[in-house]
Amino acid sequence: MTELPAVEVRGLSKRYRRGAIGVRSLREEVEQLVARLRSREAKASLNEFFAIKDITFSVPTGTVCGIIGRNGSGKTTLLKVLTSITAPDEGEAVMRGRIGSLLEVGAGFHPDLDGIENIYLNGAILGMSKAEITRKLDRIIKFADIGSFLETPVKRYSSGMYVRLAFAIAAHLEPEILVVDEVLAVGDAEFQRKCLGTMKNVAGEGRTVLFVSHNMAMVRQHCTKALYLDRGLLKDFGEASSIIDAYLSNTAPSNGSERVGDDDLWMQVAIVHPGTRERCSQLKFGGDYDFVLKLGARNSFHRSVVDIQIFDQEGNLISVLESLAEGVDQFDIVGQAKVVFSVRSLGLLPGTYSAGAALYAWGEDYPDLASENLLTFDVVAATVNDSYWPYQKEHGIVRLSHSAQLLKVD
Repeated sequence: MTELPAVEVRGLSKRYRRGAIGVRSLREEVEQLVARLRSREAKASLNEFFAIKDITFSVPTGTVCGIIGRNGSGKTTLLKVLTSITAPDEGEAVMRGRIGSLLEVGAGFHPDLDGIENIYLNGAILGMSKAEITRKLDRIIKFADIGSFLETPVKRYSSGMYVRLAFAIAAHLEPEILVVDEVLAVGDAEFQRKCLGTMKNVAGEGRTVLFVSHNMAMVRQHCTKALYLDRGLLKDFGEASSIIDAYLSNTAPSNGSERVGDDDLWMQVAIVHPGTRERCSQLKFGGDYDFVLKLGARNSFHRSVVDIQIFDQEGNLISVLESLAEGVDQFDIVGQAKVVFSVRSLGLLPGTYSAGAALYAWGEDYPDLASENLLTFDVVAATVNDSYWPYQKEHGIVRLSHSAQLLKVD
């Protein structure tokens, strides 16, 4: 007998309306509802849009499935529908088994309860008895590793502590399906490794993991399947490596990035030659370039800190250009601002790379605006010691500035 998939989605759509909630009267709301019920052909309001539209896929039991796509592609909306936080407007989603979810920082916690109390609360929501939760309590506490803060109301937790406790609860209360959004980016590297190891163990036990991430190397390494969303539509679904390759080839314009964000807060990145000020999409190894991050805010955005991340084709983080580390103190964005990172003697070896960026308010763990795939660029070979021998991929990714000399051995 063929085993039914753990996750089965058919024709799933979710519609939202732009603008403020409650801008129309109750009568207008009822009239629009009646119009929709009378005719399937009735046109939706111009203010409405589909966050996800006509999504169909299935995930076998025991699979780690990565969900990828640019910001605003519908990843979080899909997870909210799958976990019954949000009801779909069309289609259906069947989740076969108990669900443990980690979607938004602080979601599922009662702010006035302490860490221990929230462990029991989440277990009860999953349908577990107090005795079952107590048996797993020590493992959850050890994994979360937040010490005495377990006895502190969670409203006083940092974002990192929220995520530590939330993942420990979600993973150790043994759901059949574990759903994880990109909130793992809040945790430190050691904690991320613990989480990824736990996700692998969960799949090894025959349970299913749905995992949203912008880190393509992480998805490639830990996921067997991947689902690629683009502007609310299912672009592709299949083996993780091939889906990631398709995503990397289809996203991120060259030469200069599109503006990401919205009218309230946005950013874009370009690479320019410091002499000519022309935009570049093909860089020369050893050359000089300016990475320009342009920012805009409708209202003033205070105490800003920014960085630009450089990734290789596999999604591995190669380097980070940080404003604060380079002497640009926290700053205010009033209208528009520009931060220029001057890179001299570019050490990236020939290949294709992508650039992302993040904007933080000083002191916050989680960025207010971030994208890991704003633009792509190529680095081409340079000559070495007046020869035409170029550095190739087998020589690594980055060339460290160095010299060499031959010394006589006495």
